[in-house]
Amino acid sequence: MNTPNNKRRQNTDEAIVRAAFACMVQGGKPVSKITVREICEQAGVNRSTFYAHYLDVYDLFEKVELQMAEMCYERIHQNFASRKSFFTVMEGVFQFVKEYQEFYLLYFTEITRASHLIEVINAPFQKEIKKIREEDMGFGVPGERAYHFQFFTAGISAMLIAWLLGNCKEAPGEMVEVIGRIYGPHSLWNSWNHGLREGAPDGERDYFSTVE
Repeated sequence: MNTPNNKRRQNTDEAIVRAAFACMVQGGKPVSKITVREICEQAGVNRSTFYAHYLDVYDLFEKVELQMAEMCYERIHQNFASRKSFFTVMEGVFQFVKEYQEFYLLYFTEITRASHLIEVINAPFQKEIKKIREEDMGFGVPGERAYHFQFFTAGISAMLIAWLLGNCKEAPGEMVEVIGRIYGPHSLWNSWNHGLREGAPDGERDYFSTVE
């Protein structure tokens, strides 16, 4: 029920979030340098009001991050629902991160796990991800698809962070094309494997042929 109290709380919450973004993006500050006092002054609220909504500054930004993940979900869910290509879905993720690159760049200077970014963006897609992870690849290795998924998502998250650190110079579509090459015939795996096979003794070349 949308009572006046609920509406007032929502308005206050939005004011605090906008103030936190302003402190971060306009002030160019990472989370660890932003204080509750700064946010309250920017939002025009007192400290007791802030603590009625959030535990601390980190709690605020974690909740903001989850809200942004929901925004990303809404943006690209249509592509899942209409069975658009994987290229289009991934391009949407890179596009979203680029639109909010100031936030992500400053926020993730505080995160030590490179996979955290993709975990948060994945959060609303758990139903789709569960289906992907449980698919049988037919190679006789139970749960092999889950290993592929972990490898893929860790790589994507590292790419996103490297892209942010490089000021998002490449277009989102170019980044998705890079992903295609990473898993295609021009991948480092194939290049390294070819080099190892060429340099291996004759008796070992059959092994390298089996792992291509």
